[in-house]
Amino acid sequence: MRLCLTAVLAALWVGCSTTPPTPPAPPPPPPLSPEAAAVFARAEAPGPGAALVVNLDALEELGLVAKGPTLRQLANVATFAMAQLSTGEDSDARLFARGAVVSALLREWAKLPSLRRVGFVVPSDRFLEEGPPALAQTAVGALAVDEGSPDNAQLLAGLVALVRSVAEELSREGAEVSVSLRGQDLCVEGAELDMPLCIRPRRGLLLFGSPTALTAFEALPPVAAPAAAPGQAPLLMGFRLELGAKGRGRLALTGRDAVQLALNLEGVAPRDVGTLEAVTKKALSDYDTHQSEVLQRIAAGLAEVQRSIAQDANAPASLKQAASALTAQRVVDEQGYWAQTRQSLQLSSAQDRFSVSLTVPSGAVKELSEAIAAGGAPVAVMGILGAVAIPNFMRFQSRARQTEVTTNLKSAFTYQRAYFQEKDRWGRTFEELGFAPEPGRRYTYCMGKQCLPCDAPGCKVSPPPSPCQGLTSVGQGPRDGFSICAYANLDSDDTWDVWVIDQDGEPQHLSNDME
Repeated sequence: MRLCLTAVLAALWVGCSTTPPTPPAPPPPPPLSPEAAAVFARAEAPGPGAALVVNLDALEELGLVAKGPTLRQLANVATFAMAQLSTGEDSDARLFARGAVVSALLREWAKLPSLRRVGFVVPSDRFLEEGPPALAQTAVGALAVDEGSPDNAQLLAGLVALVRSVAEELSREGAEVSVSLRGQDLCVEGAELDMPLCIRPRRGLLLFGSPTALTAFEALPPVAAPAAAPGQAPLLMGFRLELGAKGRGRLALTGRDAVQLALNLEGVAPRDVGTLEAVTKKALSDYDTHQSEVLQRIAAGLAEVQRSIAQDANAPASLKQAASALTAQRVVDEQGYWAQTRQSLQLSSAQDRFSVSLTVPSGAVKELSEAIAAGGAPVAVMGILGAVAIPNFMRFQSRARQTEVTTNLKSAFTYQRAYFQEKDRWGRTFEELGFAPEPGRRYTYCMGKQCLPCDAPGCKVSPPPSPCQGLTSVGQGPRDGFSICAYANLDSDDTWDVWVIDQDGEPQHLSNDME
């Protein structure tokens, strides 16, 4: 009887305490297509130019992305961003509105392939001497997709129709954009583009770039993929840049559980190495000082709360126990992840080399992957996009528009100086000077009692009193001088962007519409 009871109890103990079997690990992703593997081998291998690689397979294995719906998620982000930018009455707002619709249609209609890797390759160092124009002639983007995904023919046909729907809007604004198929290439071209931009489908791969760049890139001899050391953590994201005689750099994010971020520079001038080391050490010192001050303030506040709760007769015993166990460090860094990351930071330098690395602990990576799996991360991404990316983009757009006013005011100054040298007096009207800004201007320009109103679609002219009132003058001689004022409303709020230039020849920004 005792033996039977023991056997029953043992069986119950095993049944209650044994954890369920661990589900089998998902099979490793299939290899990339030969075409895609060749492209990303070139991107990761050392060589001239620059390259950016994002390995979505490895990021998915860490739980940081779900690569299957990645393209659809990108379409979601694009739709949201362009919808938020479609405000105002100008042509840009109409274009963003149409772009949001196109992106949403692509998201709803297309059978998007599973995205494996994203890359951007500049296989030449011509841009060091020739600047940005060389990028358009050499840069190639690459998307590696599942080799067994459905044929891209329908997707490309749909893209042709969708891009044409936007091109019609652009054409009405005089951009003369057209969309065409050049063999297998889907190309967008127009007067606003230095050269056509094309999508070229390959087996398990989509390439992006100008026809010249795509053809030259595919003609390059193959390179061997970098050999991975035994046990080496996979590359999650990587960026490399060759600067010729100025050195080369690589920024890499790697990991299987914990994630390491490492920056390595080689062939750098010793003076630059010293500067980088000094700046990094100063930043770390400032961070440590700040964290020390935070902990001191938190410790003081915690002591007051602990004392108050301990003296409160009505406070639950469990609350008193929790308060006494709480530390200042746990208040600001509950799991200690920030402290572990800071302790992992390593800095080294030599005469022509500089490197810095840090490791995000596996616990922090796991928590982030769990948040992504629960759907919290996409919400956070949208919040960051709305709070940071979109306002910054709109400020960038406004700064681009401000180039008009600085260019035109400097031109007006040049006309005034030339007029004075000929007539021995300042010009009183723009017609006298021969100053005529190009059509499509967003700013209204005023000199003396005359103003040239803006004429860009959706631009605003202020009712009296003008923002330039009292800021314009035309004197008799060189000592009296002159001043020309320009104003515009760049973001549809109540603030005017106001600039003035006088005989000193440098535009002055009196009121900033972007702040």
